[in-house]
Amino acid sequence: MNVLTLAAIEPRDAARVGGKAWSLARLHAAGLPVPDAVVLPVGTFAAVLRHADLMGLATEVSLTGDVEAAASLVAALRSAPWPAGLEEEVLSACRRLGGRVAVRSSAIDEDGKDRSFAGQYRSVLDVGPAGVRAAVIDVWCSLYEATGMAYRGRGPSPGGMGVVLQRQVRPRASGVLFTINPLSGSWREMVVEGVWGLGEPLVSGEITPHWFLVRRPRSAPSPVARVLSRVRLQLVQQDTPALLTRRVVQADGQPIDEPVPEAMQRRPVLDRSTLFRLCRLGLRVERQVGAPQDVEWAVDESGALVLLQARPITSDVDPRPREDVLWTRRFIGERWPEPATPLGWSIMAPIFEFFVAYPRTQQRYCGGGPAVRLYRSRPYFNVTVFRHLLFKLPGAPPPTFMLEFLPPEEERSWRRRFASRPDLAVYASILRETFAERRWTRFAWNPLTNPAKWSEFEERLGRELPRVSRQPVSRRDALALVDEQLALVKDYVGVHITSLLFANLFWQLLESALATWLPERSVALMEALAVSPAGNRTLEVNAALANLALQATDQDIVALKDGRQGHTLAFQDALGQLLTRYGHRSDSSWEVFAPRWAEQPERLVPLLEAYRRSDALSEPIEPHALKASFEVARTEALAALSHEPLRRQTLGWLIRMTREYLLLRENQRFQFDRLLFAMKKTLLWLGRGFTDEGVLREPNDIALLAIDEVRGLVEGSLDPSAVLELVVRREERRAVDAAEIPPVFLRGDEGVHEQPEGSRLQGLGISPGRARGRVRVLHRVDDGAALQPGEVLVAPAVDPAWTPLFGVAGAVVLEMGSRLSHGAVVAREYRVPAVVNISGVTRRLVDGQEVTVDGSRGVVWVHEGPPDTP
Repeated sequence: MNVLTLAAIEPRDAARVGGKAWSLARLHAAGLPVPDAVVLPVGTFAAVLRHADLMGLATEVSLTGDVEAAASLVAALRSAPWPAGLEEEVLSACRRLGGRVAVRSSAIDEDGKDRSFAGQYRSVLDVGPAGVRAAVIDVWCSLYEATGMAYRGRGPSPGGMGVVLQRQVRPRASGVLFTINPLSGSWREMVVEGVWGLGEPLVSGEITPHWFLVRRPRSAPSPVARVLSRVRLQLVQQDTPALLTRRVVQADGQPIDEPVPEAMQRRPVLDRSTLFRLCRLGLRVERQVGAPQDVEWAVDESGALVLLQARPITSDVDPRPREDVLWTRRFIGERWPEPATPLGWSIMAPIFEFFVAYPRTQQRYCGGGPAVRLYRSRPYFNVTVFRHLLFKLPGAPPPTFMLEFLPPEEERSWRRRFASRPDLAVYASILRETFAERRWTRFAWNPLTNPAKWSEFEERLGRELPRVSRQPVSRRDALALVDEQLALVKDYVGVHITSLLFANLFWQLLESALATWLPERSVALMEALAVSPAGNRTLEVNAALANLALQATDQDIVALKDGRQGHTLAFQDALGQLLTRYGHRSDSSWEVFAPRWAEQPERLVPLLEAYRRSDALSEPIEPHALKASFEVARTEALAALSHEPLRRQTLGWLIRMTREYLLLRENQRFQFDRLLFAMKKTLLWLGRGFTDEGVLREPNDIALLAIDEVRGLVEGSLDPSAVLELVVRREERRAVDAAEIPPVFLRGDEGVHEQPEGSRLQGLGISPGRARGRVRVLHRVDDGAALQPGEVLVAPAVDPAWTPLFGVAGAVVLEMGSRLSHGAVVAREYRVPAVVNISGVTRRLVDGQEVTVDGSRGVVWVHEGPPDTP
């Protein structure tokens, strides 16, 4: 048969009608509110291909995946004849459905558990009899379009596309429902998004929808599941921005965008009662299908809820099948935004290896290889082991800080599973290496005493830094100083690396405790509680820069650009004080040879110019700015648990530890900059000597040698005549590498390139709030003068030296980061919405584009239209 009703589709017919039609038939059979529909099965498309003598070409595309052959097939389909009677049968079905239909794709590989193909195939809304043939052809052709071919990675099955003709619903509101939280992986939460009118702008990412987070009941036996769904639903959070436009269908069937009536603009698209009715419907769909679902819904003009389609959002695929070695620039990328120098990397790489390498475990289970490497002069960490260390408790989110080490595709696979146990063999192997080598002696491993260990180290650094910063008296004395500095670096990393771990641990524990004990207020409380206490050195530096900008005249800025210390005496004095206290700061805090402010004060110009344009310049933000809101939130949270003393005490302790470690993250890097600057001065002293002898062209050329080569020059084991050629060759290599945009992830030696598509870009929200503005893409802080107040700062990553720009930006979007990165900590202090981990976003967005940044949900909406001219 060329046309099937939903009732005629049987459970075994999935391959016959495609995933979407099969799902709708199951919902229809269960008595769920699905609009009436008919289906053109896969065989109908195959019949058209055979009738038009195109099956051979379709088979070729299936076998080869050839894009040009696919384009030829699409062109032929546009004018291909249909078998006799087919068009009349389709028209008759359209009339029986009321004359206006939605024509939807139903490919045989669509809406599956492993890959949904969401958005890859065509759907055509509100089609009348005169346009139904063209709409069906559009849907068939979408099987062979380039985006779907690329998503699939191979050719489609010949003619493997069914088509659904569904009675067109005229929705008052519409949207999507996820019966589990797809962003966190929690099976205790449901997510609903909605807009007024047709849902197409939501699905395509054109509009910021209303958003609801609902806590669902725990799994229960079938007899009581329905009852629980009624009494245990809980609205945890909602976000209902003003919706100023809606998409509706005119009488002629053409969709248009029209203003939303003023009375509806700020009203939630779903009231509480309708929201819970929708969630109960979603739970019924989930029980019927046997897996969590992504459901498209609508509220029609009469107020009735209807389900337009449903697809699985879980995966049966093991998230750990890969055997390639995985490398990432996340976490390390913000510390080395520019290519590493050979000397700086040769100093730091062995220290990383000492602390994080588990060679026997790596060799046996994780594909081998070192713990760190350079790829096109960019540092990468080997994070293969996290595929094995990761786990997911039944229905709970996986550990977020571990998940951030994986590429987006692997991350999504982990979130979609119900549960996954850790690889216990890898855990056991790591423990064996740890005990065999007494590795705990390398770290300040105790979370309760780590802050005290840091205080001890900071005091020691204050005592020893003046001594190890002295000018050498000989080359061998310089190497001895470098060795002492390296010992301090090693001791620093032993404290810092566990401080990072414990910061993530306490953050996640606090977030989980609030979500469990105070769910309806957890998000707002987390926003106010997870801020560092007073004493944040990064904010202190930024406030000092803002004060300097207040004193700067136009002549001072011009003079500073020209390499002078300013024009007015007041500015010169203020600049001198700032450089004395903070001149060790750089744009790349783990690169020994990064330029420092004290060396190149002109690097402050873009930051000062950005501050001078800021409306907030008259009130520089201090570390204590959020103290009042923190105290209110802390009192509220503890008061809510006053009847549960143990929980109250536990929460108070988690708040205290989280804030303490947030402060450590910032202040440790501040001190580390001082130490590396001392090392740089010592090495440049050596460089000046080699320059005087003609071995190097200039002192900075020493950065192009490895530390063993520097030792060889000092000790006489390296031929000085070979150095200049080596330096020139490496300089050329770094110049080539600097011009390239490196991938965030590598699998083996192949970059993982994920170019974000569409108008809705999903990342990780690190600082809550929402802001709309024009994009400003910056690849280095030197370009910061281009940032205008309120613009959205888009960058690969940021180091602390970037954060003064946060006082100017309306929002921040980064390719790399984490919830506890320096950018995140400062963005939350400044109350600037921020989203990270959108790979390729600096290529996807261009200057002048209008975007909305939602730092709570980790979404960037790209608005239509060409970029504005700044």
